Amino acid sequence: MSDIRTTRLLLRPITSADTTSLHALWTNKEVRRYLWDNRIIPVDVVETIIAASTTYFERHGSGFYGVHSNDEPTRIVGFCGHRAFEDTEQTELLYGMHPDFWRQGLGTEAARAVLARGFDACDFDKVFATTDTPNQRSVKVLQRLGMSFDRRQVRHGLDTVFYSMTRQEYSHVTQPA
Repeated sequence: MSDIRTTRLLLRPITSADTTSLHALWTNKEVRRYLWDNRIIPVDVVETIIAASTTYFERHGSGFYGVHSNDEPTRIVGFCGHRAFEDTEQTELLYGMHPDFWRQGLGTEAARAVLARGFDACDFDKVFATTDTPNQRSVKVLQRLGMSFDRRQVRHGLDTVFYSMTRQEYSHVTQPA
């Protein structure tokens, strides 16, 4: 498990030391609106996610990262990472930022770095991402990343859009024309 640095961010694999910070982020009313369908999750759910992320790192070389702004290096301002998609072998990309850091391109920057880690270092063949259709900010992040729209369907009772990117598509997006 290694850190990722971008121009404006430091992404560190999440650990149990991040439980309180992640719980605060994930229960923020704006963040939970799309991430947890507006439910306030208990701390034990955060602990379970951290444990699953650690296992995913051990098996696949990636998992969830706490996103830290270079301007506020001790504060988790978001999260981004990979996990198993719907309990399958497929890889899902997830991300979220604290509202204080919206509209700065930081979510896209973090997701781009995590996608690169997945394709370049972890040999992922394909990565999926989903978002509630009304979450247009998230849809725009997926489009800026170069992910392709796959389908729209009801998932967990919500209108959801699915995007994906293959290793070949990633290599075309990252190679100069």
